[in-house]
Amino acid sequence: MAGERRGCGALVSRVLALALLLGGLYGAWSVVQRASARGPGAPDLWGALLGKHGPRIGIVAGHWGSDVGAVCSDGLQEVDVNLRIARAVQARLGGAGYQVDLLQEFDPRLKGYQASAFVSIHADSCVDLSGFKVARLSASDVPAEADRLVQCLQREYARTTGLPLHFNTITYDMTDYHAFREIHPLTPGAIIEVGFLGGDRDLLTRHPALVAEGIAEGVLCYMASRYPTPTP
Repeated sequence: MAGERRGCGALVSRVLALALLLGGLYGAWSVVQRASARGPGAPDLWGALLGKHGPRIGIVAGHWGSDVGAVCSDGLQEVDVNLRIARAVQARLGGAGYQVDLLQEFDPRLKGYQASAFVSIHADSCVDLSGFKVARLSASDVPAEADRLVQCLQREYARTTGLPLHFNTITYDMTDYHAFREIHPLTPGAIIEVGFLGGDRDLLTRHPALVAEGIAEGVLCYMASRYPTPTP
């Protein structure tokens, strides 16, 4: 009887393992089907995430090429802060061996953009508050990957800069950010507001390298969880 019970237990374990495998394959197939429905010529799952030449990262300098964003009373413009930080992030990630695209706010390359990670960099208003926030598309087709990217950015940015997470000011404009609906649905994306131009001005304007390091470390955290060694 004991042998029969062990045999039944092994059979049940195999059936459960097979069911989990089939469920995972169906989930991946469903994502690809949803992506394909958005337009002709949609690439396969792994092609979309890896890109043609290995891991690729997209970085948007918020408002660049479109408008100036927030403007403080002394003339400080958000777009200038964003672009300076974004260029430093690009250099840091490029130095780590990744392909990095620096993108404008409404860059024509955003349509169907494929990358292993996509991050849009913005700064918050000129009010006297302090803190940062990170969000992803609320209806993401790859919620687990997008959540992991957000979590890595939150943890590493806070650790590097010392800023607190200002979660209660995350807006609809972040969770439904226009670029999330333009990039390929299999590209995990996040938007970060790096701090307030009022309360965090000293950090954002005098220490942009530290801000960029926090973002880059967040992206590297995410990439390391997917690709143990970057592709040069």
